[in-house]
Amino acid sequence: MITDTAQTKILISALAADVIPVKRSELIVALASKPNAVAIAQTFDDPKLIRKLRLADSNGVSNISLDLDSDGDRVIYQDQEIGKIQILFKSPLPGELQARLAIESAIDRFLEYLQKLHQIVVLDESNHHVRVFIPVNKALGDFKTHWERFLKDVAFSAKGNLKFKLPGLVQTFIVMLNAITLSGRGFSTLDVPILTQEQSNVLAAWYFAVFRDVKNRQKRRGEQIAAIQNLIDEARKPKEKELKDKEAMQAKEQKKYTEYFKKGFRKILEEQNSFWQELNAIEIKFTEPGLSKAQQRKLQNQQEKLREKVIFSQESVQDKLNLLEQCGGNPFEFVQLDQKQNPTRFKVIDSLANNFSRTATDQINSTRGDIFTQCISEMYRLLETKPSEPLPEPLLTEKPVLSAVRSPGDDSKEFCYSCGVALDPKTAKWQVLRFMFERPSQRRQSSSSEGRPYICSSCSALAFASPLKVTEESIILRLEPTDGSTATELKIKDYIRMLTSKELHLSAGRYLVLASDRTNGGDFASQKLGQIQYALVKVASIFPAEVLGDFNFSLFTQSSHPIHLESRYLIFIKGLMEGYSQSIVISGKEINMTLGDAVRYVEQDLPFLAEYSLTKNSSVSHVLTLEQVREAYWERLQKDLEVIGVSMNSDNQISKRATLYRDVAALTGLTYAFAQSLESTVRRLKPEDTEREVSKLIEKVEDAVAFCYYATLGDENKTSVEARFYHYPGNYFIYERAKELLEKLEIRGREEKDSSGKIYLKFYADDVINAYAHFAKHDYAQEKDWKDLTYQLKLSLYTRFPELVRKLKSTSEK
Repeated sequence: MITDTAQTKILISALAADVIPVKRSELIVALASKPNAVAIAQTFDDPKLIRKLRLADSNGVSNISLDLDSDGDRVIYQDQEIGKIQILFKSPLPGELQARLAIESAIDRFLEYLQKLHQIVVLDESNHHVRVFIPVNKALGDFKTHWERFLKDVAFSAKGNLKFKLPGLVQTFIVMLNAITLSGRGFSTLDVPILTQEQSNVLAAWYFAVFRDVKNRQKRRGEQIAAIQNLIDEARKPKEKELKDKEAMQAKEQKKYTEYFKKGFRKILEEQNSFWQELNAIEIKFTEPGLSKAQQRKLQNQQEKLREKVIFSQESVQDKLNLLEQCGGNPFEFVQLDQKQNPTRFKVIDSLANNFSRTATDQINSTRGDIFTQCISEMYRLLETKPSEPLPEPLLTEKPVLSAVRSPGDDSKEFCYSCGVALDPKTAKWQVLRFMFERPSQRRQSSSSEGRPYICSSCSALAFASPLKVTEESIILRLEPTDGSTATELKIKDYIRMLTSKELHLSAGRYLVLASDRTNGGDFASQKLGQIQYALVKVASIFPAEVLGDFNFSLFTQSSHPIHLESRYLIFIKGLMEGYSQSIVISGKEINMTLGDAVRYVEQDLPFLAEYSLTKNSSVSHVLTLEQVREAYWERLQKDLEVIGVSMNSDNQISKRATLYRDVAALTGLTYAFAQSLESTVRRLKPEDTEREVSKLIEKVEDAVAFCYYATLGDENKTSVEARFYHYPGNYFIYERAKELLEKLEIRGREEKDSSGKIYLKFYADDVINAYAHFAKHDYAQEKDWKDLTYQLKLSLYTRFPELVRKLKSTSEK
């Protein structure tokens, strides 16, 4: 059965693919009346169709039917076949988190590519399959071709498809290197499959950027040495030690880089030269008369093995050997001279290298002379060798992919350690790198030692192109619409795109990588606060409140299941941060651990304790913002109960927390009025005692009689205890809860207006006593429950009088 949403998707897909030639205008008018039509059209990135839908009169009358017919998998509209529905099966997902995310994000990106370029739209999706509609002129016979074009034109291209906003390696691989550090100690050059020339250029540009930064470091130090040497004797004398240190370091580095480059690069060139000499000798032998077929086959085998080892052309080898002699083995002069002689060769990578930041180039441990030499060698290899690795097989197939039978154990070259596909032990060469797994060195159960397992070229290549890397300084989130609507899903992509362009965050499909805040000293907030707590506070800080309610956020860690970040937690944490002007890092110096404590209280559904903990440590309170978030938290609690189908009266833990929150808010409104009245009277009679007297009253909330007795100070004649509770923006939430409480107690007619037209509730001491008696009889008969209620009430009242809460002493005061 085709749902209404699927029907709209199919018809818009058919319009975008231009397979409905008749009555297009009438159909567009009919579709314009559908609530998600424009949002669905936007996912196809077809400006003309979007404009027509927006301009169409949604209230206009169209007699054309939107009903679809089906014949097997064929979809028929108005007696014309417009396409077919096809189920595509997903490949089995790897168990390791980072590898799994690479595959999932590749599938998401490919589906987006299919929709924008070929109008193939997803109707529904699970962890194992996707059901798509394919317009009649987009035959699935070309599906593998679509996958290969996606890899070449988008995933492994330099800049992707800019027209349809499909990112390439500049927006994924390079931005990832610029944003997060994969290894604190750095690593060597990457041994990964090279699928396209543009991928080769991007990697070569990275190594060229490493060379550039090392050269610039040497140049800057040389300029600093010259500046000190040019000082007059009196000014130079205090800097003699600094000068000697810099000169020693400069000489040491220059010697190190030159010796390693001269020795290492010459060795490579001489090996290449010997390969060419052997190949030339074989060519001569082929011309000899009287060779038997066995001799010819032997020579052919030798020739093939030698050609596999050839990196540079014979002419290039000789040019490089001559250049090496000319520069005396100095790597900086070598590359500089070569760049002048062959500007075209360096033009592309020189431009791409500008995209790499210092963070990216520091990922490679270029302080080691051998690794620095490898960077230059790899740069030339990538520039002068054509990619030869086969493209990965499609991740979506028409038939389910069944795992092959293999020998037991997990330490073998016969299968991919990531996805389990069979490998040829004789040709398996790709091993796990930091780019593929969070921890590349694995201790396999059937192995006696730790090491890097073998994986297939597909997993290696797709992991390379994925920006989703698990590190200690970043968190990975998946965003999904709470209502499953296309409009909300489109909003997700817009917000992800906005975040990744605004800050150093990464995205791939529905996944978002958030780089961790850090202090000036380099401490990461994600490590200090805890990964879950940091995720909650970071998401709350960067997303608008309405987005926090519209999306489901899931945190991905190495655990078997993603961790759901509750919307009510995110909404309340955001309100606390804005209401008390809290930041994750304080003045760049320290992580806000008090905020971390508050987040942990929120996770336990203890909002009053969370707010109280921040009240103690904040000098700012935005009253209206805080009242708004208290109401938003209450509304979200009720929605969560509705989602799970539970009432407020059930024994469910969330129900109990919701009931407690409502009742504390109601009692806060009731008792706050008397505290305000007392505060007003004492401030008039004896101002210096105001804070002390109000604090005493709040401390007596455990006992209604004691509270009312002490509140008589609020009446000058001390003949009755009454208070007015005015409605204003800073207390509207507790005002409404207190009003509901009066109705529950069957107390009516208390809402009045004063002479200026302001609305207020009139309370008497008996109201407090009756309310306490009501709660003690119904939901809080147990002593533990009663203490919890009055304790939360006390905390809530203190947050209404932040000046009463003692600020924590600074270190200097202790």
